[in-house]
Amino acid sequence: MRRTRLLLAAAVLAALAVTAGRAAGRFLVVANPLPARADAIVMLAGSLSDRVLETARLYHAGVAPLVLLTRERLRPGAPALRAHGVFLPEEHELAKRALGELGVPAAAIRVVARRATSTTTEARAIARWVCGHGLRDVVVVTSPSHTRRARLILAQALGPGVSLTVRPAPAALFPAEHWWQRRRAMKEVLMEYEKLLAYWLVERWTIEPCGGLRRPTAQRASTDWRIKGASSPLACSSRTMSQPPTNFPPTKSCGIVGQFVYALTPSRFSASARMSIALNGTPISFSTSTVAAEKPHIGKRGVPFM
Repeated sequence: MRRTRLLLAAAVLAALAVTAGRAAGRFLVVANPLPARADAIVMLAGSLSDRVLETARLYHAGVAPLVLLTRERLRPGAPALRAHGVFLPEEHELAKRALGELGVPAAAIRVVARRATSTTTEARAIARWVCGHGLRDVVVVTSPSHTRRARLILAQALGPGVSLTVRPAPAALFPAEHWWQRRRAMKEVLMEYEKLLAYWLVERWTIEPCGGLRRPTAQRASTDWRIKGASSPLACSSRTMSQPPTNFPPTKSCGIVGQFVYALTPSRFSASARMSIALNGTPISFSTSTVAAEKPHIGKRGVPFM
């Protein structure tokens, strides 16, 4: 009886392990529905042979009139080879040639100038290009196991103003249902979950919309509110005092904290002291300088200068 229970428990655990393994593989694969029309098809750098086939297929299907390629960093030893006059073709050059042989015209292919060292830097370069050219809808092609992480990073880098569709390359033949049975697929899954953890813990805090090319609308609105809301404690005030004989240095303070910092600015004290020496021949105290700085139009005896 005890042996039967142990066998039953082992069978249940094995079934749970298989179910969890299949769920882990399926979770990595994202296949968004294709839009009726997009502005560009973006092929991420990496696995060239499978991604270029899906990119060419989408182009011929009329998904978008433009194909965007990215550039990887130079391989170790490549600069030394170039110094000797040996120029090996880079991956984006091979991709461009393969797309041409698959019927994609060269006029429809663009290459991002910035080089990428990771998915995050690649997403930043893509976002800057897309936002800089005013694109609003892009389709991204990558390997199946890479789609989940690529979508997370690219969605954040592109920002809410750009619609994103991610498509896996079928030619990669990723066994999502039984990845643990193949050594290469096992390495892919474990590496993707490791990089997903790095994204959630570190990378997602460093990604800006449009790759940092421009400030988000919300940030611009917040800045405008700070400038216009003079009654708010966060409001910014700019002072340029040039009424003779004060000649205080230009200052800018924001809110209560800014006013406090302004009141303790050394340059302000020295300016107040110079004004006092010019009027009386003796420097005034810090408390008097505070009054003079806040009311620069008031003279020594409470009479306005102007």
